[in-house]
Amino acid sequence: MGRRLVVVVAATAAMLVLAGAAMAPGAGAGINPRLLPDLVTTKIGQHDLVVESSRGRLLLRLTNELADRGRGPLEIYPSAQSHNCDGTLNNPDRDAYQRIFLDSDGDGVFRRATDTDSQHFKFGCDRYNRHAGEWDIFDLARYKLWRLHSGKTVARTTKVAFCTIDLEHPFPQLPGSPHVGYYPQGGCDENSTLGVSVGWADEYYYGLPGQQLNITGLRGGRYCLVSKGDPDNLLRESNNSNNVRRTRIALHPAKHTVKRLSGRCTG
Repeated sequence: MGRRLVVVVAATAAMLVLAGAAMAPGAGAGINPRLLPDLVTTKIGQHDLVVESSRGRLLLRLTNELADRGRGPLEIYPSAQSHNCDGTLNNPDRDAYQRIFLDSDGDGVFRRATDTDSQHFKFGCDRYNRHAGEWDIFDLARYKLWRLHSGKTVARTTKVAFCTIDLEHPFPQLPGSPHVGYYPQGGCDENSTLGVSVGWADEYYYGLPGQQLNITGLRGGRYCLVSKGDPDNLLRESNNSNNVRRTRIALHPAKHTVKRLSGRCTG
């Protein structure tokens, strides 16, 4: 009997420990599941595309919009000091952290006044953009262009930076989507909390730095324009498969024209 009592007590203690771990703030499971964002690249329209000349080059410029269709906001904040995350000593930077809110009341809907527990992950670099005079999250989007009939990539960008803010409200019907945009808190400076609220989107206009592909020397024809948010999956989100938007276009660089086409990017 004594040995049996010891086993029961030990098993009960183990169960209590496991229950406590599940209920601990930041566990991301049990009573406090994560309210993850879900970034999607929204549809590119005809008005989002333009061909222009710049310093002897022909550029295809595009407006790109990243929206949050998840259960929680995308929230980003910088480290207190620089750690040279961009590898450039003469340009200010900060480590970029993502804050993920936990569902404190278990209703599956983000409520800022209630869901205050959170987890924090370092994911990238918050870098100063001298051209725009603001702090941007580095490598939040990439673009490329490939020819439809051959599938050959003919132009691409490297890393595009965003100052993520609530600018458009394309999905106001989503649970937890605020009527008024919340981000940024403090502007786009080195101490700002940036992000995209549930149901909101950040639009990066085609006239801004990084929003172009070099199409100098390309022949006229049909191409696929590919826009991908969070290309290296650095951010924690509920679905990484919907970050890409592929758009069929008819491009005539010599005439400085581009036309959005219907249909999918197939051969």
